[in-house]
Amino acid sequence: MTNRSSVSFRVALGVLAAYMLLGLGLNLLVPLSSVDQWLRIFLWGTPLRAGVFFLLLWADRRFGGRTPLGFAGMRAPRVLLYGALMLALWSVFLTQARGEPWSWGARALGIPACLFVGLLEEYLFRGVLLDGFLDRYGSQRAALASSILFMIFHTRPQALAAWPHIFLTGAVFANLRLRGMSLGHLALVHAAVDSLFFLHGREGVTRFGPAYWVFLAGLFLYAALTAPLSKIKGPRRGVFSPGLSR
Repeated sequence: MTNRSSVSFRVALGVLAAYMLLGLGLNLLVPLSSVDQWLRIFLWGTPLRAGVFFLLLWADRRFGGRTPLGFAGMRAPRVLLYGALMLALWSVFLTQARGEPWSWGARALGIPACLFVGLLEEYLFRGVLLDGFLDRYGSQRAALASSILFMIFHTRPQALAAWPHIFLTGAVFANLRLRGMSLGHLALVHAAVDSLFFLHGREGVTRFGPAYWVFLAGLFLYAALTAPLSKIKGPRRGVFSPGLSR
């Protein structure tokens, strides 16, 4: 890792820390009291997510990181297969969602907003941070480190009980990135997964029934079967070992 790309990695860590402190402050100062309040906060957060994304993009290019953002890499049929499997697993989980369905207006605003969630979180966790960890620790530890950070990043509105499936989802995305899926495709899959929330009950999943354990077991198998096959390390920027790109 060059000194300039190391700066990009440190900027990403700083952005992550600031974002988490902001979330902690909101949890303390503005406790969530209703689904409507959550939706307002989620939608108003879209400009912030867009701004942070472009800040990361600028910093990475300014300091020589050059984390690739596009759709080159894994072939489309394999992308569709991996993406469909993730959507199927999350659909199993969300069958437990309760409450009335979302209005069409909420869906029209919420689903496009999910795209900025996908862009920011994939560029941050499976882009700059995963690249930085890969250069330092190799593929297996890099996937683990980025997944742990992804898990603890989600503190609002998810409870700690949601961390196991958040961690495993992050691990699958990290593994797919290491196998050659582009950040652009990952962002779209991530956004599609988040959009599923608006297609089910407004109250979300409040109890973990049998479907949850099927979902969790499926995520675990998915993460295990896509795990990095070797402990490769950098140097590279967006170029993956041929042994991990299939």
